[in-house]
Amino acid sequence: MGRGAPLTDIERGRIQGLHEAGLGLRQIARQVKRSVGALNRVLFVTPTEHKTPGPATSLSERETRYLVRTAAKGQLSAKQLKDELKLSTSVRTIQRVLAGVDWLVYTKMDNTLPLSADDKREREAWAWEMLMNKDPVRSWDTIIFSDETKLNLDGPDGFQTY
Repeated sequence: MGRGAPLTDIERGRIQGLHEAGLGLRQIARQVKRSVGALNRVLFVTPTEHKTPGPATSLSERETRYLVRTAAKGQLSAKQLKDELKLSTSVRTIQRVLAGVDWLVYTKMDNTLPLSADDKREREAWAWEMLMNKDPVRSWDTIIFSDETKLNLDGPDGFQTY
């Protein structure tokens, strides 16, 4: 069945007044020309706040603000943030909260530490030494070079970079 027009505030007041005067629901329905169900909704159903669906959030708003503020300060991983702030939530929850912040940008951390200038010089010296090496034991003539292409015939092996 279709619904009638919504009740106006005047109709609601009239229904409540007639009910307080002692009239029955059917009598009020005839006078106001509304259904008994509409009268029931006006007289007996109190508007309540609905419970939010899903599980309760594991971080309070205060903890969330503190987490975002700390994450914006420095280069910390989600695990380091959890340990530093002593949060009881999972690392994945922290990642999800930070992903929801539109002004924070995720950058993948490097797997290796950056080389210092001394390290770079030592590597270059070693490379030149190996290139100019005339030692017959470590001669380039005894080294076999093959195709160094990495093949993954059964799918990805999980490495992001090579």
